[in-house]
Amino acid sequence: MNYYIVGKILNTHGLKGELRVSEQSDFDRFYEGSKLYINYKDEYIPVVVESAKDDFKGCIFVTFKNLNDINLVEKYKGSLIYIAEEDQEELPEDLNYLHDIIGKDVYNQNNEFKGVCKEMLEAQAGYVMVVVKDKKRSLVPFIRGVFITKVDEVIHINEIEGLF
Repeated sequence: MNYYIVGKILNTHGLKGELRVSEQSDFDRFYEGSKLYINYKDEYIPVVVESAKDDFKGCIFVTFKNLNDINLVEKYKGSLIYIAEEDQEELPEDLNYLHDIIGKDVYNQNNEFKGVCKEMLEAQAGYVMVVVKDKKRSLVPFIRGVFITKVDEVIHINEIEGLF
């Protein structure tokens, strides 16, 4: 089974098992009833979100069912939270999960190979692809209809002067 990172446990909050979590996902994964996994000592421990609320500092406070005591959750500080591939929702045809984009070849409108998408960075205006070819890194805004024309087996871009 494949797992994808959706957050990191930063710290505990209070005595009732609440955790301060940094979200690291392209979609909201922390809602009541969502099934996630805490990676602790190389084991994926299934958990179900009981509640989640914004902490107004870019993170969220999360409690998991049956983990309502600081003594039960303190050991998870620093652990990553994952979603299983089988638990992901099916996306509309014009959307992609970030992990589906990373690793794909990138071609321009003339079908010239421009490199491989090595990672996706979150910027203020959206996501940016890091495209690498021959050790050269280029940043390409992931804006459909402007720079990104199609994503299937490969990523097709509308290259403008100065992009690479």
